[in-house]
Amino acid sequence: MSLETDGTAVDWPGRVWKAGTAQAQAGQKVSGLIDYGSSADGSTLASPVCLLIGRQAGPCLYVQAAVHGNEINGIEVLRRVLEELDPVALSGAIIAVPVVNPSGFVNDARRNQFDREDMNRVWPGKEGGQASQQSTLALYREAVSQADYIVDLHTAGAGTLLHVVYGQGDPASRALAEAFGVGVLLEEPVSEDWKQARFAGKLRNLAASKGVPSITPELGATSTFEEPSILAGVRGLLNVLKHLKMLEGELELPARQVTLIGSHLDQVRARQGGLFVAQVRPGEMVAEGQVLGFTYSVRDFQPVEIFHAPYAAMILSVTARPITNTGSGVVSLGLIER
Repeated sequence: MSLETDGTAVDWPGRVWKAGTAQAQAGQKVSGLIDYGSSADGSTLASPVCLLIGRQAGPCLYVQAAVHGNEINGIEVLRRVLEELDPVALSGAIIAVPVVNPSGFVNDARRNQFDREDMNRVWPGKEGGQASQQSTLALYREAVSQADYIVDLHTAGAGTLLHVVYGQGDPASRALAEAFGVGVLLEEPVSEDWKQARFAGKLRNLAASKGVPSITPELGATSTFEEPSILAGVRGLLNVLKHLKMLEGELELPARQVTLIGSHLDQVRARQGGLFVAQVRPGEMVAEGQVLGFTYSVRDFQPVEIFHAPYAAMILSVTARPITNTGSGVVSLGLIER
């Protein structure tokens, strides 16, 4: 059952699907806009939306990209998948929003440029709230609320393993993450840090709290197209459609998947500034206390800080930005599921 439906059976060929200005019925592929206001010069603020309605009945999959405006690999993933898919071969419906955060997108920025908010911390939005809250509310009402399953496409940054995040204690979301088919899964538990970081306002966590299986694939670096990451995303999204029986075919899965327990908050952070020199790589196994790298001073080139692994883990990412200030994350790691 989707986020807002009551489970009542609907005649599939006669159903009219709507999201913003887009309307479609079985066997159709259309695009439109979801309007959520205007800027100071009167320009309309809106996100593009695509509807692809299968000829046969099935679940509704909602897919979005660029909730962080500079995370663009997911946009290209959606373009390729939606161009490839024929509604005749599809069972169910796909609602896709390629650019959730247009102001961040046009400015190559993570945050909404009208209120400097992280749009993936304020779902489901708020009537009369800040710009990010009003836009997420419009997207939630017009599109997200129809979903039976959700895939929220992100990029994690250069120097990060491709991985898919899902919530701990949610077997349906885990199955979706496994089906997406990258080598690393990140199972995210709820913690005090999680709450302080406002992770309850992430779309994935909101949906999962309402019983809608949801995942967050993290596909490569920001502000650029990375072909290997895009190909992994296309394969992953097609895998999800096959897993949900929306598309026929065999899943293309890696020979091995590793599950890490943790979140993107699990970072080793600098106490002093300098230039960071890594001594580990993403995907490497490290022992507790193992040296991860060091920073040195640009004034005299002497070491400023040496970083050690706080526990035995796999390296999920190593910062691609050597310039390090107090509080900068240098290495992310995760506990391996036993």
